[in-house]
Amino acid sequence: MNHYLEEETPIAQRTVVAQVMARLKDLIASGHYRPGTRIPTEKDLAQMFGVGRSSIREAIKVFQHLGVLESRTAKGTYVRGRAHVSSEAITWALLLGEDDLRDVLELREAIENICFSRLGSALAEGAPSARKTLELLDQEILTMEEAAEHHEISRMVEADYRFHELIVEAGGNRLFCALYASLHAFMSEEIRTSYIKMQDLHEVALDHADIVRTLRSEDSSTALRRHGRHFRRIRKLLHLPASLPATDRPEAERLEMALAGVAGSEPMEPEPADPGPGASAKTRLEHPLEHPALAK
Repeated sequence: MNHYLEEETPIAQRTVVAQVMARLKDLIASGHYRPGTRIPTEKDLAQMFGVGRSSIREAIKVFQHLGVLESRTAKGTYVRGRAHVSSEAITWALLLGEDDLRDVLELREAIENICFSRLGSALAEGAPSARKTLELLDQEILTMEEAAEHHEISRMVEADYRFHELIVEAGGNRLFCALYASLHAFMSEEIRTSYIKMQDLHEVALDHADIVRTLRSEDSSTALRRHGRHFRRIRKLLHLPASLPATDRPEAERLEMALAGVAGSEPMEPEPADPGPGASAKTRLEHPLEHPALAK
Protein backbone atom coordinates (compact mmCIF):
# COMPACT_ATOMS: atom_id res chain seq x y z
CA MET A 1 0.00 0.00 0.00
CA ASN A 2 1.19 3.55 -0.75
CA HIS A 3 3.20 5.12 2.10
CA TYR A 4 0.93 8.19 1.98
CA LEU A 5 -2.08 5.99 2.75
CA GLU A 6 -0.26 3.98 5.41
CA GLU A 7 0.19 7.15 7.44
CA GLU A 8 -3.55 7.92 7.39
CA THR A 9 -5.22 7.86 10.80
CA PRO A 10 -8.88 7.03 11.45
CA ILE A 11 -11.22 9.99 11.02
CA ALA A 12 -13.13 11.27 14.05
CA GLN A 13 -16.85 10.64 13.88
CA ARG A 14 -17.72 14.36 14.07
CA THR A 15 -18.43 15.85 10.61
CA VAL A 16 -17.31 12.58 9.07
CA VAL A 17 -18.46 13.29 5.51
CA ALA A 18 -16.70 16.67 5.46
CA GLN A 19 -13.48 15.09 6.68
CA VAL A 20 -13.71 12.28 4.14
CA MET A 21 -14.10 14.93 1.44
CA ALA A 22 -11.06 16.78 2.75
CA ARG A 23 -8.95 13.59 2.63
CA LEU A 24 -10.10 12.73 -0.88
CA LYS A 25 -9.50 16.30 -2.03
CA ASP A 26 -5.93 16.15 -0.72
CA LEU A 27 -5.28 12.83 -2.46
CA ILE A 28 -6.59 14.20 -5.77
CA ALA A 29 -4.85 17.58 -5.45
CA SER A 30 -1.53 15.93 -4.59
CA GLY A 31 -1.70 13.86 -7.77
CA HIS A 32 -2.06 10.55 -5.96
CA TYR A 33 -5.29 10.04 -7.91
CA ARG A 34 -4.81 11.75 -11.26
CA PRO A 35 -7.49 12.53 -13.87
CA GLY A 36 -8.57 9.34 -15.59
CA THR A 37 -7.52 7.05 -12.74
CA ARG A 38 -9.86 4.93 -10.64
CA ILE A 39 -10.15 5.55 -6.92
CA PRO A 40 -10.52 2.66 -4.44
CA THR A 41 -13.92 1.09 -3.83
CA GLU A 42 -16.25 2.33 -1.09
CA LYS A 43 -15.22 -0.67 1.01
CA ASP A 44 -11.50 0.01 0.61
CA LEU A 45 -11.87 3.73 1.31
CA ALA A 46 -13.94 2.99 4.41
CA GLN A 47 -11.15 0.76 5.70
CA MET A 48 -8.44 3.33 4.87
CA PHE A 49 -10.23 6.16 6.66
CA GLY A 50 -11.80 4.11 9.44
CA VAL A 51 -15.36 5.23 8.71
CA GLY A 52 -18.61 3.68 7.55
CA ARG A 53 -19.33 3.06 3.88
CA SER A 54 -22.33 5.41 4.01
CA SER A 55 -20.01 8.34 4.78
CA ILE A 56 -17.78 7.40 1.85
CA ARG A 57 -20.83 7.10 -0.39
CA GLU A 58 -22.11 10.57 0.56
CA ALA A 59 -18.71 12.17 0.00
CA ILE A 60 -18.40 10.57 -3.43
CA LYS A 61 -21.90 11.81 -4.35
CA VAL A 62 -20.87 15.37 -3.57
CA PHE A 63 -17.74 15.09 -5.71
CA GLN A 64 -19.80 13.59 -8.52
CA HIS A 65 -22.18 16.55 -8.38
CA LEU A 66 -19.21 18.93 -8.53
CA GLY A 67 -17.88 17.09 -11.57
CA VAL A 68 -14.69 15.94 -9.84
CA LEU A 69 -15.57 12.22 -9.89
CA GLU A 70 -17.66 10.07 -12.19
CA SER A 71 -19.09 6.60 -11.69
CA ARG A 72 -18.78 4.14 -14.57
CA THR A 73 -21.06 1.14 -14.60
CA ALA A 74 -19.26 -2.06 -13.59
CA LYS A 75 -15.92 -0.21 -13.70
CA GLY A 76 -15.80 1.93 -10.57
CA THR A 77 -15.35 5.63 -9.78
CA TYR A 78 -12.86 7.75 -11.71
CA VAL A 79 -11.29 11.19 -11.33
CA ARG A 80 -12.38 13.61 -14.03
CA GLY A 81 -10.31 16.32 -15.70
CA ARG A 82 -10.53 19.96 -14.66
CA ALA A 83 -12.64 20.84 -17.71
CA HIS A 84 -15.50 18.85 -16.19
CA VAL A 85 -15.54 20.61 -12.82
CA SER A 86 -18.92 22.26 -12.33
CA SER A 87 -18.88 26.03 -12.84
CA GLU A 88 -21.85 26.19 -10.46
CA ALA A 89 -19.57 25.28 -7.58
CA ILE A 90 -17.33 28.27 -8.27
CA THR A 91 -20.29 30.59 -8.79
CA TRP A 92 -21.96 29.63 -5.51
CA ALA A 93 -18.71 29.91 -3.59
CA LEU A 94 -18.36 33.48 -4.82
CA LEU A 95 -22.00 34.44 -4.32
CA LEU A 96 -21.91 33.22 -0.72
CA GLY A 97 -18.65 35.01 0.07
CA GLU A 98 -18.55 38.36 1.81
CA ASP A 99 -15.25 39.84 0.63
CA ASP A 100 -14.92 38.39 -2.86
CA LEU A 101 -15.86 41.38 -5.02
CA ARG A 102 -12.36 42.87 -5.07
CA ASP A 103 -10.81 39.43 -5.55
CA VAL A 104 -13.02 38.63 -8.54
CA LEU A 105 -12.40 42.04 -10.09
CA GLU A 106 -8.64 41.51 -9.77
CA LEU A 107 -8.95 38.06 -11.33
CA ARG A 108 -11.04 39.51 -14.16
CA GLU A 109 -8.48 42.22 -14.81
CA ALA A 110 -5.54 39.80 -14.79
CA ILE A 111 -7.24 37.48 -17.29
CA GLU A 112 -8.57 40.28 -19.48
CA ASN A 113 -5.23 42.09 -19.62
CA ILE A 114 -3.60 38.98 -21.03
CA CYS A 115 -6.37 38.37 -23.56
CA PHE A 116 -6.64 42.06 -24.45
CA SER A 117 -2.92 42.14 -25.20
CA ARG A 118 -3.20 39.03 -27.37
CA LEU A 119 -6.14 40.54 -29.25
CA GLY A 120 -4.13 43.70 -29.88
CA SER A 121 -1.21 41.66 -31.22
CA ALA A 122 -3.53 39.67 -33.48
CA LEU A 123 -5.02 42.90 -34.85
CA ALA A 124 -1.56 44.27 -35.56
CA GLU A 125 -0.81 41.09 -37.51
CA GLY A 126 -4.04 41.48 -39.48
CA ALA A 127 -5.62 38.26 -38.23
CA PRO A 128 -9.15 37.85 -39.68
CA SER A 129 -10.41 36.36 -36.40
CA ALA A 130 -9.32 39.50 -34.55
CA ARG A 131 -11.15 41.73 -37.04
CA LYS A 132 -14.24 39.59 -36.54
CA THR A 133 -13.93 40.08 -32.79
CA LEU A 134 -13.96 43.86 -33.30
CA GLU A 135 -17.19 43.54 -35.30
CA LEU A 136 -18.77 41.49 -32.51
CA LEU A 137 -17.62 44.03 -29.92
CA ASP A 138 -19.25 46.77 -32.01
CA GLN A 139 -22.53 44.84 -31.94
CA GLU A 140 -22.47 44.61 -28.15
CA ILE A 141 -21.78 48.36 -27.92
CA LEU A 142 -24.82 49.06 -30.08
CA THR A 143 -26.90 46.79 -27.85
CA MET A 144 -25.71 48.70 -24.77
CA GLU A 145 -26.66 52.02 -26.39
CA GLU A 146 -30.11 50.78 -27.41
CA ALA A 147 -30.72 49.26 -23.99
CA ALA A 148 -29.66 52.48 -22.28
CA GLU A 149 -32.08 54.43 -24.47
CA HIS A 150 -34.96 52.27 -23.21
CA HIS A 151 -33.54 51.75 -19.72
CA GLU A 152 -33.37 47.97 -20.23
CA ILE A 153 -30.94 47.17 -17.44
CA SER A 154 -30.89 43.38 -17.85
CA ARG A 155 -30.16 43.68 -21.55
CA MET A 156 -27.36 46.15 -20.83
CA VAL A 157 -25.84 43.87 -18.21
CA GLU A 158 -25.79 40.92 -20.60
CA ALA A 159 -24.25 42.99 -23.42
CA ASP A 160 -21.62 44.35 -21.02
CA TYR A 161 -20.73 40.84 -19.84
CA ARG A 162 -20.65 39.54 -23.42
CA PHE A 163 -18.33 42.37 -24.47
CA HIS A 164 -15.72 41.31 -21.93
CA GLU A 165 -16.29 37.62 -22.64
CA LEU A 166 -15.47 38.25 -26.31
CA ILE A 167 -12.13 39.74 -25.26
CA VAL A 168 -11.37 36.65 -23.17
CA GLU A 169 -12.39 34.32 -26.00
CA ALA A 170 -10.04 36.20 -28.32
CA GLY A 171 -7.19 35.23 -25.98
CA GLY A 172 -7.49 31.64 -27.17
CA ASN A 173 -7.16 29.99 -23.75
CA ARG A 174 -9.95 27.50 -23.04
CA LEU A 175 -9.28 27.47 -19.31
CA PHE A 176 -9.65 31.26 -19.16
CA CYS A 177 -12.96 30.96 -21.02
CA ALA A 178 -14.26 28.27 -18.66
CA LEU A 179 -13.23 30.26 -15.60
CA TYR A 180 -14.78 33.44 -16.97
CA ALA A 181 -18.04 31.62 -17.72
CA SER A 182 -18.13 30.35 -14.14
CA LEU A 183 -18.11 33.97 -12.95
CA HIS A 184 -21.16 34.93 -15.04
CA ALA A 185 -23.70 35.25 -12.21
CA PHE A 186 -21.27 37.03 -9.92
CA MET A 187 -20.08 39.42 -12.62
CA SER A 188 -23.62 40.21 -13.73
CA GLU A 189 -24.42 41.35 -10.21
CA GLU A 190 -21.19 43.37 -10.09
CA ILE A 191 -22.07 45.08 -13.39
CA ARG A 192 -25.65 45.75 -12.30
CA THR A 193 -24.44 47.29 -9.03
CA SER A 194 -22.03 49.59 -10.86
CA TYR A 195 -24.88 50.86 -13.07
CA ILE A 196 -26.77 52.08 -10.00
CA LYS A 197 -23.96 54.55 -9.33
CA MET A 198 -24.11 56.07 -12.82
CA GLN A 199 -25.97 59.26 -13.58
CA ASP A 200 -26.23 58.48 -17.29
CA LEU A 201 -26.41 54.89 -18.54
CA HIS A 202 -25.25 56.01 -21.98
CA GLU A 203 -21.79 56.31 -20.41
CA VAL A 204 -21.58 52.51 -20.49
CA ALA A 205 -21.63 52.31 -24.29
CA LEU A 206 -19.31 55.31 -24.62
CA ASP A 207 -16.77 53.80 -22.24
CA HIS A 208 -16.71 50.47 -24.07
CA ALA A 209 -16.62 52.20 -27.47
CA ASP A 210 -13.50 54.06 -26.42
CA ILE A 211 -11.83 50.77 -25.50
CA VAL A 212 -12.50 49.43 -29.00
CA ARG A 213 -11.31 52.70 -30.54
CA THR A 214 -7.91 52.27 -28.90
CA LEU A 215 -7.78 48.68 -30.13
CA ARG A 216 -8.38 49.87 -33.68
CA SER A 217 -5.53 52.35 -33.32
CA GLU A 218 -3.18 49.35 -32.96
CA ASP A 219 -1.25 51.26 -30.29
CA SER A 220 -0.88 48.49 -27.72
CA SER A 221 0.42 50.70 -24.90
CA THR A 222 -2.46 53.16 -25.22
CA ALA A 223 -4.99 50.34 -25.54
CA LEU A 224 -3.75 48.60 -22.39
CA ARG A 225 -3.78 51.86 -20.44
CA ARG A 226 -7.32 52.56 -21.59
CA HIS A 227 -8.39 49.07 -20.59
CA GLY A 228 -6.84 49.61 -17.16
CA ARG A 229 -8.71 52.90 -16.79
CA HIS A 230 -11.95 51.02 -17.40
CA PHE A 231 -11.26 48.80 -14.39
CA ARG A 232 -10.28 51.77 -12.23
CA ARG A 233 -13.63 53.30 -13.10
CA ILE A 234 -15.43 50.12 -12.00
CA ARG A 235 -13.53 50.10 -8.71
CA LYS A 236 -14.50 53.71 -8.09
CA LEU A 237 -18.18 53.02 -8.79
CA LEU A 238 -18.12 50.04 -6.43
CA HIS A 239 -16.17 51.94 -3.75
CA LEU A 240 -13.26 49.50 -3.95
CA PRO A 241 -9.57 50.39 -3.48
CA ALA A 242 -8.15 52.00 -6.61
CA SER A 243 -5.34 49.42 -6.76
CA LEU A 244 -3.66 46.67 -4.81
CA PRO A 245 -1.71 47.71 -1.70
CA ALA A 246 2.02 47.88 -2.38
CA THR A 247 2.64 44.75 -0.28
CA ASP A 248 0.26 42.75 -2.49
CA ARG A 249 1.52 44.00 -5.83
CA PRO A 250 4.37 41.47 -6.35
CA GLU A 251 1.94 38.62 -5.76
CA ALA A 252 -0.51 40.11 -8.26
CA GLU A 253 2.26 40.47 -10.84
CA ARG A 254 3.30 36.84 -10.32
CA LEU A 255 -0.32 35.77 -10.79
CA GLU A 256 -0.61 37.65 -14.06
CA MET A 257 2.69 36.25 -15.34
CA ALA A 258 1.70 32.74 -14.27
CA LEU A 259 -1.64 33.05 -16.04
CA ALA A 260 0.10 34.30 -19.15
CA GLY A 261 2.73 31.59 -18.96
CA VAL A 262 5.44 34.17 -19.52
CA ALA A 263 7.39 34.31 -16.26
CA GLY A 264 9.94 37.07 -16.38
CA SER A 265 7.89 39.41 -18.57
CA GLU A 266 8.58 43.11 -18.39
CA PRO A 267 6.23 44.89 -15.94
CA MET A 268 3.41 46.83 -17.52
CA GLU A 269 4.03 50.53 -18.08
CA PRO A 270 2.52 52.67 -15.27
CA GLU A 271 -0.83 54.17 -16.20
CA PRO A 272 -1.37 57.93 -16.05
CA ALA A 273 -4.00 59.28 -13.69
CA ASP A 274 -7.51 59.70 -15.08
CA PRO A 275 -7.89 63.45 -15.81
CA GLY A 276 -11.51 63.30 -14.67
CA PRO A 277 -14.64 65.03 -15.96
CA GLY A 278 -13.34 68.53 -15.24
CA ALA A 279 -10.25 68.25 -17.42
CA SER A 280 -9.87 70.22 -20.62
CA ALA A 281 -10.66 68.62 -23.94
CA LYS A 282 -6.95 68.50 -24.85
CA THR A 283 -6.10 66.34 -21.85
CA ARG A 284 -8.86 63.81 -22.44
CA LEU A 285 -9.07 60.98 -24.93
CA GLU A 286 -10.78 61.44 -28.23
CA HIS A 287 -14.55 61.46 -27.72
CA PRO A 288 -15.81 57.86 -27.97
CA LEU A 289 -18.86 58.97 -29.96
CA GLU A 290 -16.52 58.94 -32.94
CA HIS A 291 -16.46 55.15 -32.64
CA PRO A 292 -18.12 53.71 -35.80
CA ALA A 293 -20.53 51.60 -33.78
CA LEU A 294 -22.10 54.76 -32.29
CA ALA A 295 -21.92 56.98 -35.36
CA LYS A 296 -25.35 58.28 -36.33
